[in-house]
Amino acid sequence: MFLKLRLKVRNFIKKHKNTILIIIVIWAIILAINFFLGLRKDEITLNTTYTPHEVLLKSDFEVPEKLQNPIEDLIDSYVNKCNEKDFSGAYALLTDDCKKNVFGDSEEKFKEYAEGIFPHKKRYSIQDYSNYGEYYIYSLKLIDDIITTGLTNQEYAYYEEKIAIKQNGDNLQLCVNDYMGYQELKNVAEDENLKIRVENKIQYYNYETYEIRITNKTDKIALLYDAVVGNEIYGVVGEENRNPSIVSSTVILDPNETRTFYLTFDKFYDSDIQITGLIFDKVRIMNEYTGKEETEEEEISEADKIYSITMQF
Repeated sequence: MFLKLRLKVRNFIKKHKNTILIIIVIWAIILAINFFLGLRKDEITLNTTYTPHEVLLKSDFEVPEKLQNPIEDLIDSYVNKCNEKDFSGAYALLTDDCKKNVFGDSEEKFKEYAEGIFPHKKRYSIQDYSNYGEYYIYSLKLIDDIITTGLTNQEYAYYEEKIAIKQNGDNLQLCVNDYMGYQELKNVAEDENLKIRVENKIQYYNYETYEIRITNKTDKIALLYDAVVGNEIYGVVGEENRNPSIVSSTVILDPNETRTFYLTFDKFYDSDIQITGLIFDKVRIMNEYTGKEETEEEEISEADKIYSITMQF
């Protein structure tokens, strides 16, 4: 029995020896390739490209090389002081107008702001974002320092804001919380009914807020904005009439009253297109105003005057 089996195997090998040889060679090649791949160690190349002073947006100028290390030192000092709860030291690094217009010259208000961002230690990275006007504008990203805080079920997220660095003589100072600057305007539009005076604007990176002082010169009610009629106030931005994103309150004045209001418009600080004026498009001099939508149409129909007033900056 075994003799017959051996003869069959020998005859099969003899008949198919070329095919078997090819299979053995291919199998050996596959084994060799797998063996050498197992021995091969891929070379790991770390991406260490970090160019914090290479501006992301098109800018009028670059950060001078001589200021790059001082800027890094300033930001590092600010973050470290906040991490160590030295809020007084961090506050001292700010520009005077940032202290005044963002924090009302109150170190305590800055402390509340900083404690909200630095409840515990943070790590940070910076990137030159835009250079415009008198500022070098950086993006500051903060993330929890997991080496000191651990991962204790916290969400892995980062906080980001724009900071502006200004050179003041030989010193560099910071603006934080997206604050960019303050500008006095003192523009006036006046007629027989109203005196509208734009006192100033406070500029943040994504928006700017105008302080408006209005006097009602009549013995009637003056209504300029109540968010009922719609399209009552515009900012002139190039060829566009832009609605404010925030109006501090209903713009209404009793007879002979003077009040201050705040209008906020969305606009990037480094945009080449500026807001060049304001249009109060539905000024209503009225005998009565209830503030109720259901009576608005009747009250407007009985208004002494409805018109538009424009002021240029």
